Amino acid sequence: MTPTIAQILSGTPIWVFVLLAYLLWVGASRLKPGVRDLAKIWITPGIFIVWGLIGLFQHPGDFSEVLIRWAVGFAVGAALGLAFAIPMQADHARRRVRLPGSALPLLRILIIFGSHYVLRVAAAIHPEMGATYLSWDIYVSGASAGYFMGWSIRFMMSYAKAPPVDLAPSTVP
Repeated sequence: MTPTIAQILSGTPIWVFVLLAYLLWVGASRLKPGVRDLAKIWITPGIFIVWGLIGLFQHPGDFSEVLIRWAVGFAVGAALGLAFAIPMQADHARRRVRLPGSALPLLRILIIFGSHYVLRVAAAIHPEMGATYLSWDIYVSGASAGYFMGWSIRFMMSYAKAPPVDLAPSTVP
């Protein structure tokens, strides 16, 4: 018998909802242009990189096979993360950036989080297919870590080349 949505949600650990709420808040805040402290920029990439590494080391089975699948996902994700410059203005002295509004951060959060969640739920609901679903989850873990590593490198490249501006608190709109 297939569980109901209510049963699936009630079986989901609380930390998953807390993480989702935080990530949705971050993604929604990026819909409009804004000035951000450089240190805070790394929180979301850090979450997804660590989550991707946890997925690598928690997956059962032959580690070399898991590592290969994870590395393939990582390579694809890194290529995507490196692919596009990130438009910004930078105040290097204050370590702040002005970023344009974009739906991309929210979209990538929903895709990665949703993929993990759906694959894990599917593995729990259909244990006979669990190994297959969790195998795909390893690709997602690698792609997530790779994307945010690539994105981080591209971000720093864009930051280094960004036109300098004064983003003192009194000048920030």
